Amino acid sequence: MKSSIKNLSILTAAIAIAVAISSCVKDKWGAPPVASEGDPANVHATMNLRDFKIRYCFGIAHTLDSARPVKINDSIILSGVINSSDRAGNFYKQLVLQDSTGGIQIKVDATGLYNEYPIGRRVFILCKGLYLYNYLGTLEIGSYIDTTGPQPTLGGIPSNLIPRYIVKGALNAPLVAKKYTISDLNAANQIYEQSTLIRVDSVEFTAPDTGLTYSDPFNKAFGNINFQQRDRNSAVVRSSGYANFAAVKVPKGSGTLYGIFTIYQKSNGSLINQVGIRDTSDVQFTDPRFYP
Repeated sequence: MKSSIKNLSILTAAIAIAVAISSCVKDKWGAPPVASEGDPANVHATMNLRDFKIRYCFGIAHTLDSARPVKINDSIILSGVINSSDRAGNFYKQLVLQDSTGGIQIKVDATGLYNEYPIGRRVFILCKGLYLYNYLGTLEIGSYIDTTGPQPTLGGIPSNLIPRYIVKGALNAPLVAKKYTISDLNAANQIYEQSTLIRVDSVEFTAPDTGLTYSDPFNKAFGNINFQQRDRNSAVVRSSGYANFAAVKVPKGSGTLYGIFTIYQKSNGSLINQVGIRDTSDVQFTDPRFYP
């Protein structure tokens, strides 16, 4: 009997030690705590993106016509839903978000943002003290101005300051891609509609481009792949040479293209409307081609 009691005591102690070790391991190496999936009760948008752009692009410094950054001194809170991801590397150190009136990009000095800010998460941007900048036609919000180069550039929000300026909201917020034709895309308003999620149906990559990869992974150069509809109107899918799909050949079929409406400034200064895909799943070409 004494032997049994002794063995039971040893077993109980062993279980307790195992539970304690398990708890320590879980605390250190387990999954991070699940963030609240609701919007914060004490943070609300004070302005939509369209009104924000009207105020700061036209009312103060005509941002789209100038390389000068604009400091936001007002206590403005913007809200939008994340529509892009840095997981595949085509969007790097930036959050792209939209509301019902348009989209904008937030520069953040951090990677792996898709873990905390996945597509479909609502966020609130506390703008006071940040800067609005026009980077070759693309509106960006960031943390500071670097004046060491030939012209000012915008620095991303440092990782340790992210919670001060970016407040997490609900996950799985509604996010609908606006349906465009290529004619719509080429004529889209470059101020209000940029950085929004779009879809273009019944498209294919042009025949000369079907043998190409999305970009140049060796020289880390951007790739411009032309896509078209039956009316032969065409536009460009632009991808970074750092994207993890840079070496993937574009598909030869036709179908639906999803992506973020972005802008590229050519060497002559003209601004071109284009599409930036999040990853290759945005290219859903499962139907036969309509042109050879």
